[in-house]
Amino acid sequence: MSKFLHIRTEKFLVLDGEMEEVANPGTFGKSFAQYIETALRKAGYEVPSVTCEDWGWWVDVSLPSVNIGITCYRDHDKNTECAFACSPSPEKDKVWSWTKFRFIDISEDLAVIQKTLREAFKEDPDIEFVGESEDLPLLIGEQPS
Repeated sequence: MSKFLHIRTEKFLVLDGEMEEVANPGTFGKSFAQYIETALRKAGYEVPSVTCEDWGWWVDVSLPSVNIGITCYRDHDKNTECAFACSPSPEKDKVWSWTKFRFIDISEDLAVIQKTLREAFKEDPDIEFVGESEDLPLLIGEQPS
């Protein structure tokens, strides 16, 4: 099962024009999703799109056998230090492939993606890597005082 990677940073600001893209109030995080897109492309992954969803942001990732995504969350919409979390989706190690008409084991792919993102966060001096958790580690919509 995939774990959420949890970070804190001031690096990922709400972008100009992002307000017009978000589906629901407080679902900012495009700059965080773009950072993940860049980290995965540097590691050789094909990343066809970054999309706003009603819960946060989705980074589409093409694996050799199936497509998956990285879910991206931000805890508030102020341009101050923020907590962010991401996790591969689906979170199961085996997924159904309609083109192969069978379940595909993607556990190794998920582990490598997690490692790639963990290393990118830990190597970036502007990011504090908080840790990993089975559950979403954020209180979405909580505003800093």
